[in-house]
Amino acid sequence: MKNFKRYIGLIFVFLPIALLSVASCGEGVFTYIELDGGAGGASPDAGTDGDEEEGGPTSSGGPIDCDFTCRDDCVPLHPGDMSFPVLVWIGPNDGAAPPCPDNAPVEQFVWHADLVIPPKKCGPCTCTPSTGTCALPSSITAHAAPCTLAEEATATPADPPAGWDGACAAGDALPADLSCGPEGPCVQSITVGPLGIAAESCEALDGSGAVTAPAPAPSWGLVARVCEGSAFGACASDEHCVPTAPTGFRQCVQREGLHDCAAEGYSEQFTFYEGFSDERVCTACSCGAPEGSYCHSDIAFYSDAACTLTPLIASAWSKGPTCHDVVPAGRAIGSKTALSPVYQPGSCQAAGGEVVGEVAKIGPRTVCCYVA
Repeated sequence: MKNFKRYIGLIFVFLPIALLSVASCGEGVFTYIELDGGAGGASPDAGTDGDEEEGGPTSSGGPIDCDFTCRDDCVPLHPGDMSFPVLVWIGPNDGAAPPCPDNAPVEQFVWHADLVIPPKKCGPCTCTPSTGTCALPSSITAHAAPCTLAEEATATPADPPAGWDGACAAGDALPADLSCGPEGPCVQSITVGPLGIAAESCEALDGSGAVTAPAPAPSWGLVARVCEGSAFGACASDEHCVPTAPTGFRQCVQREGLHDCAAEGYSEQFTFYEGFSDERVCTACSCGAPEGSYCHSDIAFYSDAACTLTPLIASAWSKGPTCHDVVPAGRAIGSKTALSPVYQPGSCQAAGGEVVGEVAKIGPRTVCCYVA
């Protein structure tokens, strides 16, 4: 109809100038007159003679057909909430989708469906052996009984100085043959308090980065190429004139969002998406509390104040106090030294490295294709 109005407009503009006799279009036929009037600017009827046929003036030697019947395809009117009909190719997303055809050369959209989501790899999470710091014991106690009875016997402190670093310490010395009355010598056993242990932890290791090749990204199984073109001509009052669909293409209407298609006509329904967002992440790796770790050291007790005479070696650790019988009973505890404590690593239980989140499809589009 657009071209029809243009043609009619040309005729009405030109007639007052040329005073031409135009045959009326009957049953869809009319005479089309070129604006330039032919070569050399001659009038539209230049060069005609009485031998011309009754078809009237022509632009190329013959009568012009003004039949406006659609020469492409007539399809039902689009539902009011859907787009005008477009040509859509739907097929595997393997790179073989054809380009838009010549009669609908404008690619409006490329959408996708059938999202294939490969598993995301996380972890494994592991933990290094634990690390920590040790401190020498803060308490040393002599008992007036062997270790088997020490808890019920008289206790005499022989503590090291605060913050002891293991250097020779003569404080709280106990002289030889110190008596605890009926129990006998006060130094029959020595109980060393537990070593301190602090700042323990394991380092969490995330094995996700150890994979040399990146994990495959999600991909689409189907692609829809939406093409637009122009077609002119008249169809029935309840139809559109649209470009003919080449092999593999369909006449479809579309609408943003998720909707139902009509029960008839544009009834074959597809749902496509504009894209996706991979929102999956790996939870952070972490480590639990260390297990099996401890600190240990050896404590030496001397009978003199200078840490030189007849040491008595007693072991100590962080898991609790240790008791050592003194032989002979009643010996002097004049001074003491300690080796630097050693931290024995433990292990930690690993946690984390799990996939959370999902792959979200973005921009849903409902495509309804015509079924004759």
